[in-house]
Amino acid sequence: MMKIKFLIFLILGIFIFHWVYKFFAGPESIQLILNAKYKIFYLIIAHIPTLYFDSLAWIILMKNKLSTKTAFIITWISQTSGKFIPSGNITGEFVRFYLARRSGQKFSEASSTVLMDLFIATFSLFLIGLAALIFIIFSLKSNLILNQFQYLILAFSLISLGTLFFLLIIRKRVISKFLVITKKFEFLSKKNIFNLLRLDISLNKLSHRKWCLLNAVVLRLMGWIAGAFEIYVFFLIIGVDAKITDVIIIESVTAIIRSAAFFIPSAIGVQELAFVIVGELVGYSSIVSFSVAIGRRLREIMVGIPAIITWIIIFRKQSNHFN
Repeated sequence: MMKIKFLIFLILGIFIFHWVYKFFAGPESIQLILNAKYKIFYLIIAHIPTLYFDSLAWIILMKNKLSTKTAFIITWISQTSGKFIPSGNITGEFVRFYLARRSGQKFSEASSTVLMDLFIATFSLFLIGLAALIFIIFSLKSNLILNQFQYLILAFSLISLGTLFFLLIIRKRVISKFLVITKKFEFLSKKNIFNLLRLDISLNKLSHRKWCLLNAVVLRLMGWIAGAFEIYVFFLIIGVDAKITDVIIIESVTAIIRSAAFFIPSAIGVQELAFVIVGELVGYSSIVSFSVAIGRRLREIMVGIPAIITWIIIFRKQSNHFN
């Protein structure tokens, strides 16, 4: 059943991608990239600050801290898996938990910090998305297309609800309450109950470390801004003069839309459509906007393939920790 759903959503994504390619001058966008093909590899360098800030945001949540190098490699691999594996960002967090465990983290430490960092990443996206949304409403009224704006509001609302839902789970100790219910039915093994209880306690304690959480949010915001810098670098590569506010809006809004379309593998098609819609919203042609979308896919591939190779070499062939 899962394979059928995956296939259906994949076909849907491919259909959307093909439609965007045909409708928004895909060949011209590809040609724009080919004209600057020898500079595309600068996108790999431009992605390093994003990985660095995301890694620091995760490290700051830990008591038994991993080295910056280890956290950087794990973040790199997990974000790659989140882009290439059907379950999207959720898969990436499972991979990060697994690699953190392999690197010496305890179950409660690895699971609680990974989940809390996921919450912080979502919350920071909410903040930067809210700022972008306010800017759009008050500065770009004349360019808004009503239907597109409604989809943006829907995607933003989903992110907001997800953030609130996760916060309630942590602060209201929902996991422990769930365990009380399942215990009556012997639904879980004692080992799983114990692990979940430790996770609940660890998450709740972590949620009260306010300065730690604040610093993590700031670092994650810097990570999102660094992601916008990648788009700025791509604009430079193809010879387009871009504004800082424009690339931040493009990065944040497309990330929100992509998160809302988590059920489509790698958000294929949806991500490209989002880049075109938001790009045109802030004043760029469909050719330029679609080329940015293709550039983002190229960066994901160029960064992702080495990450997969690194995973195989470091984690699959070695049983020892690599700190």
